[in-house]
Amino acid sequence: MTAHLYLSFWHLCLDNLPQGQFERGVVSADDARTMIRDARTDRTLLCVSKDDLLAPYRARERRRHEELCELLRIRYNFDIRFEDFLTTFDDDGASVQSIMPLEVVELRPKERLLIVTCNYRLIDKTDDHVDLEDRFVLAADSVGFHLTAALPPQEATAFVTPAGRTARQAGDL
Repeated sequence: MTAHLYLSFWHLCLDNLPQGQFERGVVSADDARTMIRDARTDRTLLCVSKDDLLAPYRARERRRHEELCELLRIRYNFDIRFEDFLTTFDDDGASVQSIMPLEVVELRPKERLLIVTCNYRLIDKTDDHVDLEDRFVLAADSVGFHLTAALPPQEATAFVTPAGRTARQAGDL
């Protein structure tokens, strides 16, 4: 079984977390860059998105993904492009592009989910014709790299249920 590195911008869903144990931490930009480079080399990098970035009604989300990709390339020297979030399926001889939904990813032991986050700031109103949405710009110094990893099952795992029994006694493990 090949251990994947999943990459998401901003989002995590509960379906991503395994039943059992996992760990979460913050990693440096250098470590994140190395993980992405190694996973790309090993063909185990899979970029996922909460939003359907190809849908016309998700233009703002697509633009935000593209902006973050560009910032990661320019400021952090990451080899990541918007196209990495696209998946191509062959359906009866026709190629169809789609986004890999974040919700389909569930971490298995040794797999990791790297979530890149950032903040936005509101720029001063310089023109009455500027849309409010266009006044929010990516704060380049706010980028964070959050790593969640599934841990192998532990024989000694035992947590107490509300009824006072361990999960193993309750038949949950």
